[in-house]
Amino acid sequence: MRVSFKSLAGRSIVGSLGSIIGTVDDVVIDEKTGRIISLNIEPSEQSPVSPSSENYTFVPYRTVTAIRDVVVIDETKVGSIKSN
Repeated sequence: MRVSFKSLAGRSIVGSLGSIIGTVDDVVIDEKTGRIISLNIEPSEQSPVSPSSENYTFVPYRTVTAIRDVVVIDETKVGSIKSN
């Protein structure tokens, strides 16, 4: 799937099981391949993802299953999501 940063920024992220995860703040890109590695998100208050001290979390792009009006991530992989 091809997407631009501009189209991702500020977009809501929801989990495949219905949780509201947060919003996209930034993306991390591999300089060599140009591929997105992760999404830097601002978690919502009810998010199952724990924020870092700066209130941001990195979500591996491999957990993204769909990008429509919202970004959908595979919520069963939330355990593998790490805060930075």
